[in-house]
Amino acid sequence: MALVNAAGNPVKGTALEQLRGSIRGEIITPSDPTYDERRLIWNGYFQKSPGAIVRVDGASDVIRTVNFARENEIELAVKGGGHCFAGTGTTEGGLLLDTSNLRGIRVDPRRRRMVVQPGLVQGDVDAETQSFGLAVTGSQESYIGIGGVTLGGGLGWLARYRGLLVDNLVSADVVLANGELVRASEDDDADLFWAIRGGGGNFGIATSFEFKLYPQGPCAAGILGFPIGQTVEVTRRIDEFNQSAPDALTTSFAFLVAPNGEPAVGLGFCHAAPDDTVDGLIDQMRGLGTNLLLDHCGVMPYVAVQRLLDENTVAGHRYYPRSFLLPSLRAEAMQVLADGFLSTPSERSLVGGAQMGGAMLKVGPEATPFPHRDGYLTSILPSWTDPAMDEEAVAWTERVYAELLPYTTEGVYANHLGTDAAERVGEAYGRNYTRLTKLKAVYDPDNFFHRNVNIKPAP
Repeated sequence: MALVNAAGNPVKGTALEQLRGSIRGEIITPSDPTYDERRLIWNGYFQKSPGAIVRVDGASDVIRTVNFARENEIELAVKGGGHCFAGTGTTEGGLLLDTSNLRGIRVDPRRRRMVVQPGLVQGDVDAETQSFGLAVTGSQESYIGIGGVTLGGGLGWLARYRGLLVDNLVSADVVLANGELVRASEDDDADLFWAIRGGGGNFGIATSFEFKLYPQGPCAAGILGFPIGQTVEVTRRIDEFNQSAPDALTTSFAFLVAPNGEPAVGLGFCHAAPDDTVDGLIDQMRGLGTNLLLDHCGVMPYVAVQRLLDENTVAGHRYYPRSFLLPSLRAEAMQVLADGFLSTPSERSLVGGAQMGGAMLKVGPEATPFPHRDGYLTSILPSWTDPAMDEEAVAWTERVYAELLPYTTEGVYANHLGTDAAERVGEAYGRNYTRLTKLKAVYDPDNFFHRNVNIKPAP
């Protein structure tokens, strides 16, 4: 696929060569041997063939690439870690701006601050911060890019203890649609700073982030599994247990296949500040059901906690997500999820949810674009490899999702939207959506940055 503009007309090769000569990074075209590898994104369901890939080496490369795409009317997509449920981190025939070479990180242990570039994944960041005994929440998997998870919100194991990633963002350097590099913070362009703390890639390309850090030692963490027939009773008890759980303790529920091959309802947890009460809390969680099928618990480094769920998903598999919020773990909803898991066409399908609340609630729903801070962020995520299964996997997801809708509350995490992004983007932001559309009209009136969970500019 040759590089084309928005009208589908080929872009002159001389223009691309001029861009190649003006940047320090690398331009990869379909004839290059590394093209097939570099064009891939995490979700195999949405693979596309960009006309060219620009692996930028700094903010100046980003500026020149943005200007080139805008002046030549070429669709631009941005890829960091490549993990994108909705598949928006790529383009067919357009230009893919790849930030994976931007891997700088600097930790200031005295001030408890970190400056990081968007090409790093969560595991890279955790390894560096933990070498100083520090951490900040991000995602619950080590392979997810820090750039995308930040701009969408950042809901991880420490969110109930330290707040969302966007709650701990101090500043960011952002390249706007007009090619200008600006600093966004409370003191420098406060409107842009508000918008990027949850508004995704709609307002520009972030080339660096500054975060607050916190002391973080070993955690008490693990996964427990009970027979799936106990789902309603176990999840009711999980819900009750969570009402009095300390903010340092985060739980998640999921359906899984136990080591003995039996389907199970699982409880994942992380206590970020274990003390003399933690053994009692773990015993309480073990007692939420009977006949434990899985009991993998212990004290472990925070970097190990961040890898606990890594094997649940595999890069390149095909995923078709549906995500939603549950205010509580009602019996009817939990039975729908359990029945859905038992009927999944793929053994690797994920069905589960993560507890919110705690420190997240210390930030008001309009202080950032991210308004949904309580309840359970829940997802249905089939995983398969054979394209012949597409229709069956999609139908299963839509059926289970439709059965669950009566028990959900309006709201969704923007980072977990899939093919439903266009119709549910407003639901992701609630009352903040109107302000976001007005700011989009200020910073990107032509919707140049639209390969994302798109917020259209207000007229």
